[in-house]
Amino acid sequence: MRYRYRGAGIGFLLGCFWWWLGAVSQVSFQSVYVPFFLAVLQGTCGFYYGKKLEDYRKQAHHDSLTEVLVNRQFFKMMDREIQKAKIREYSVTLLVIDLDHFKKYNDEHGHLEGDRLLKRFAGFLRENVRGNDLVGRWGGEEFVVLLPHTCLEVGVDVGLRLQNKIRQEVGEVTVSIGVASYPDHAATATELTAYADQIMYQAKKQRDCLYSGPVGGEIKFWHRDTNHIPLH
Repeated sequence: MRYRYRGAGIGFLLGCFWWWLGAVSQVSFQSVYVPFFLAVLQGTCGFYYGKKLEDYRKQAHHDSLTEVLVNRQFFKMMDREIQKAKIREYSVTLLVIDLDHFKKYNDEHGHLEGDRLLKRFAGFLRENVRGNDLVGRWGGEEFVVLLPHTCLEVGVDVGLRLQNKIRQEVGEVTVSIGVASYPDHAATATELTAYADQIMYQAKKQRDCLYSGPVGGEIKFWHRDTNHIPLH
């Protein structure tokens, strides 16, 4: 979209040039000021339609309520990141995060408060991850966070830190998290998403819990502030 704005700037500068040319020369009105107005019109239209296209693109890529990536765009960017990870040989970790008892919260407080909670939670996630990490809304009250250049162990630490901060700062809800990584648990974005989602549903059975994929044959989970417990 920057090309649209560049076109608007060129149109404005061209208009200024024609105005200056008319002021310092004796050429006719038609040969100077008509091109001036056309250049200004070009610049104005370029800016207006460029802004509109940028807004449409943002709406297509970002969830209108929470302003994080929609699932389709998140998946596309995750797939691209895993392709890079294959070439450069680094780990990528995915967190699938579900708000516990959100339906109950929605029923008790109303849909408007439920929407506000989702928006606040999405903002919390964006503020508590790195700038190059991806945050998306997978659907309903389920969110996803992609951590490039991050191994499973560090991804688990990030998930536990998020859980603790949610208890302290958000308060009304807790979260269940599933953590899986490339290449430990999957070779593609599709496999990684499916596996992390499956792990998250195991965590959701316990509530306020984090499950991580197996490394060395065991699945581990953390419940509230307890130490991890291996599941065989």
